[in-house]
Amino acid sequence: MNRPLQTIAAAMLFACYALLAHAEAVPKFGDHTVKVYTGKRAKPRLDHEFWRDRSETCRAAMEDDKVNAGGRYIVVILPCGSECQAPTFLDVRTGRITQFFTVSNWGEVADHFEPVISRADSRLIVFRGKRNEKGINGNHYYLIDDRGQLKHLHTTDTGGDFNAALKAE
Repeated sequence: MNRPLQTIAAAMLFACYALLAHAEAVPKFGDHTVKVYTGKRAKPRLDHEFWRDRSETCRAAMEDDKVNAGGRYIVVILPCGSECQAPTFLDVRTGRITQFFTVSNWGEVADHFEPVISRADSRLIVFRGKRNEKGINGNHYYLIDDRGQLKHLHTTDTGGDFNAALKAE
């Protein structure tokens, strides 16, 4: 093989390797840091009957819990079954409550398993399991924007096996 063809072949091989390495990369909490809000907390906005029925849960979280996601949100987990949870955001600045999808279908997991993983100083949040009991059973990585909305970044199909450590650290 002549020199130019060897160079092209090597470059193509390197490009394929780089694409595979990038495809396996998962988002990291440290790549999405944000300052944690420490000001006065707003009262929860219980503007729907669903939230008024859960007012004690919302108020207790706002009073007792620390910010644990996106710099200004408290993730409150509402139950929806034995293998199901409904993560909800409480915005400590505005009192706004936002509920997303459920996460479920974990099967046999260790006692320390957490279906929602977040950090106070990061906009990254990971939901583990099936979303709304459909689709891929795995780790779903989202970015929390300034309005408390989620942007999907990446999904890793675990096939329902959550015994391996999460690689977002």
